[in-house]
Amino acid sequence: MGLELARALTEAPLDRISGTLLVAGDPGGSFHLSRGAIVEVVSPGAPGAETLLLRSGRIREADWASASESSTAGRPIGAELVARKLVGAAELQLICVAAALDGALAVGMGRIDGFNLERDAYGCRLAAPEAIEPDWLVREAERRIRALVSRRHPFSPFRTRLGRTEAGTAALDAAAAGERREILLRLNGRRSARDIAFLLGRSLYAVTVEVSRLLVEGLVEAVVPARAKDHLFGPATTAGGLPRRLPGASGVNDILPLRPAAGH
Repeated sequence: MGLELARALTEAPLDRISGTLLVAGDPGGSFHLSRGAIVEVVSPGAPGAETLLLRSGRIREADWASASESSTAGRPIGAELVARKLVGAAELQLICVAAALDGALAVGMGRIDGFNLERDAYGCRLAAPEAIEPDWLVREAERRIRALVSRRHPFSPFRTRLGRTEAGTAALDAAAAGERREILLRLNGRRSARDIAFLLGRSLYAVTVEVSRLLVEGLVEAVVPARAKDHLFGPATTAGGLPRRLPGASGVNDILPLRPAAGH
């Protein structure tokens, strides 16, 4: 996670702040704060708690819609779901924490252009029943980022398109029902780990780790569009015929967390 962003989340006087920390970038995201603690992290790069609940089948769409209509400022949707016994309070907390970690991971692994704190702007959709300590969230998100980057075949969860190899198709035919089979079924050469996480209603981190294992086992491969192959595998040359490095061609900017732009 960008150094300045981590400081903004973990340093005083956040204990007196409620609002939203908006992070501009790719994929970017938002950190929702209540009296200095984090209650939700949302990013286009990772499934949120709502997606984890609905896509996984834990809660039906009709039940979610009914609870949403009945929720109020005094009784937010999370409390409404628990009151209706659609989900337990402890389970909801675990799901909200998992979604917050995934959101922070997505923000930290992407490009950070800057951030802005909007005090008292509370656009939280599904707050964690118990607030999350910023220090812990930052440490755990950074630990997960380092774990992903250090794997044998690091790749971008957002940009790398993945497909099955022949061995992967054979494994799919032989595999019993389970998470690995569900992931293999959906790797068609056009989807990223992020796409699969959204489709399955699974944690971005969990899906990315499993895809990393599939890559190591030779069951999955990165699919490079034809128009990008020359840039990735055929080095450009200068006028004198010497190799010239293409900015971003290595893909490292899609994997390593970047620092925010100066002045934020």
